[in-house]
Amino acid sequence: MIKTLSSFGCKILKDEPLSKYCSFKIGGPADFFIEILNEQALLEFLKVMSGGKFYVLSGGTNVLFSDKGYRGAIIRLAGDFRKISVLKNEISCGSGVLLSDVLKIALENDLVGLEYMAGIPGTVGGAVYGNTGSKDEWISAAIKTVEVYKNLRKELVNKEEIVFGYRKSGLENCIISKVNFSLKKDTKNGSLKKISENIRKRLETQPLNMPNAGSIFKNPNGFSVGKLIEEAGLKGKCVGGAQISKLHGNFIVNTGGALAKDVLTLIDLVKERIKEKFSIDLETEIKIIK
Repeated sequence: MIKTLSSFGCKILKDEPLSKYCSFKIGGPADFFIEILNEQALLEFLKVMSGGKFYVLSGGTNVLFSDKGYRGAIIRLAGDFRKISVLKNEISCGSGVLLSDVLKIALENDLVGLEYMAGIPGTVGGAVYGNTGSKDEWISAAIKTVEVYKNLRKELVNKEEIVFGYRKSGLENCIISKVNFSLKKDTKNGSLKKISENIRKRLETQPLNMPNAGSIFKNPNGFSVGKLIEEAGLKGKCVGGAQISKLHGNFIVNTGGALAKDVLTLIDLVKERIKEKFSIDLETEIKIIK
């Protein structure tokens, strides 16, 4: 595998610490960490790894890796998968493109419909996979088509064929390689105000100055997890180097040297306390990778 993928220019690292590739700054070594640079390399990898264990890492902003690392291959799509282009009111981009770069290109071309993404970290692929959004605005609303790899075949899927939901897309068994957005033209520059407001709100309400993985739990129907955790008196609770944020209860931050086991202990504590106090079963939003 190493020799074959190297011939495609792929970057292959053995026993690479996963803490270097996620916003939590937590995680032991992976057997292999591989950057896939093009479609040919991706297909070759999928053929070689058929039946093997691997995980596709997007921006690393909503994952928690085990302290023991990952026994298998972690892959990240780079190279050609970070290309972006514009045609009229459509933006076509590889799944490895940063959300911030898509928003920048949209602004430069007077295209609107993605302003709510301002301040959201991560890549297009991860955002589409988890249907990233804010309140009543979701990335799925701007999607036209999604290109995926499934069963060693590339498929172009229309938005209408995808079952989007709260923090899910129905693309769990696929590898997203490209996304086409259909946006609207607007030369009035109203987007800048919306973007500035969204960024201001995030800075005021989220602990963006400390390593974290975003929202830990999904909001139950009709409830805000952050408020439930605050009412349960858990804000500021620490275990090892992990702490439930004092600013936002649905964030756990790495205060320095936090381990995955510290975060998992806090997650279990929150689930137990919320169940006892409110009879609500919480579901994690972050991906826990072992």
